[in-house]
Amino acid sequence: MTKSMAIALLAMVSAAQQAAAQSLAQRVQSVGTGVVALHYASRPGVCGDGRRYYTMGRSSFGEFNSGDRRASCVPGPARVRMRVSGGTVTELRVTVGPEVSHEERATDLGQVRSADAAAFFLGLAETSSGRAAHGALAAAVLADSVSVWQRLLAIASDTARVARSTQRDALFWLGQFATAKVLGHGEDITEMEGPDDRDDTRGDAVFALSQMRGRMGLDPLIQIARTHRDPYVRSKAIFWIGQSGDPRAVGVMREILRG
Repeated sequence: MTKSMAIALLAMVSAAQQAAAQSLAQRVQSVGTGVVALHYASRPGVCGDGRRYYTMGRSSFGEFNSGDRRASCVPGPARVRMRVSGGTVTELRVTVGPEVSHEERATDLGQVRSADAAAFFLGLAETSSGRAAHGALAAAVLADSVSVWQRLLAIASDTARVARSTQRDALFWLGQFATAKVLGHGEDITEMEGPDDRDDTRGDAVFALSQMRGRMGLDPLIQIARTHRDPYVRSKAIFWIGQSGDPRAVGVMREILRG
């Protein structure tokens, strides 16, 4: 296959995915006002109770505490319920695991392709704010077999159209993907802590830099993230850079992910 043919094929695939995402958006908008539900395949290594929490590797999201039994953590699918008002999504909640009953009835769109779901939720994050955008980004990241970090970079960089809180959320997820990469896990963020996870003086030093006032520790953290020989130490620096919300953080994530 020639380079021009490959580019044309990629363009066709991208156009088809965008059309599918638009179709899903139209299905959601057609509800008008009410609750919309759908589900799709989630990443391997993700599980949840279907109601209160889900876990992604060693990280937990939602209302998870030490009293929760891991036995109740059921692998996928990802389930999303959206509140729609006048065709606009105003609230979004994502869970993982078994289907549970809800008091409020919903228009159930059933199972959708994970690629279509990711494209739809990324588009929603770009145009929404608050809880809807926050949930949309998580919903996109959960989608199985979909690479989302390039769109996340665009969202984190878009100061003109994207809400500041959404940019910060996108930066957080970029930190997860950058961490996975430096630890040798590719885009598998369920393994982002890595087998070398440990507490030591170097990790403590990185944490101390992250806690300095006025972001005085950010420049040293960036240097560590870029050049330190130990992937573990780099990963710790990347994590705190992703939490900083500083505009310079986007460039660091871009450099690592595209490197």
